[in-house]
Amino acid sequence: LMMMITNTRETNSTINTINSLNPNTIKQQQQQQNNAYYDTRPLHFGFHVGFNQSSHHLILKDSINIDGVTDLRYVTPAFGPGFQLGVISDLRLHEYLALRFTPTLMFSQRNFLYNLQGKDQPEKKSVQMANVDFPLTLKFRSKRMKNYRVYVLGGLKASIDMASQEKVVDEIDKVKLRRTDVAYETGVGLDLYLQYFKLSPEIRVSNGFRNVLVSEQHIYSNFIQSLRSRTWMVTFTFE
Repeated sequence: LMMMITNTRETNSTINTINSLNPNTIKQQQQQQNNAYYDTRPLHFGFHVGFNQSSHHLILKDSINIDGVTDLRYVTPAFGPGFQLGVISDLRLHEYLALRFTPTLMFSQRNFLYNLQGKDQPEKKSVQMANVDFPLTLKFRSKRMKNYRVYVLGGLKASIDMASQEKVVDEIDKVKLRRTDVAYETGVGLDLYLQYFKLSPEIRVSNGFRNVLVSEQHIYSNFIQSLRSRTWMVTFTFE
């Protein structure tokens, strides 16, 4: 009896192995996946929308700590809200690697809180931005598990602020930022293969390389040594 049970198990195992190699079985497994051959295409396109929180890495000059020099005690960068939308070009380099170019129009607000001597509440200054971004990133993706796969990405981007007042001359004291910037981006996301398209929720962070402060001789700018951009983004891509 034991021999019969053992032989039966071996026979079933052999049948399962043969079935797994059967072209018809493989085809059935692929049919269970949405867009089974989507990632085999060398090039595809899409679009993305999302929202962001933007601020700066800020370094103050040492002179702000000298008593009698200024009424300003401290400056704190604060995140401001925004949103973005753009298009996607995805070039397949390997089964697990793709090169992506995602031109983006990003609207954002960046806030600064100035703590002044004799005032209980900080004074808030805001900068409105309308950036055209040109990110070029590498996307490293995991093996596909039925209808999803995870990925990480990283790369560089160049930015042009269409609302920059870098060269505007006026009598109002305010923070001004340079028109151009360069930053690195990293992120993580999840590809969800739906019946007719691929949806990918994604979290991305961007940090600038350049000092974007336009230095001027007034209290809101004079005691800041450098400003470097910092942005968190939540994005939904449709491909």
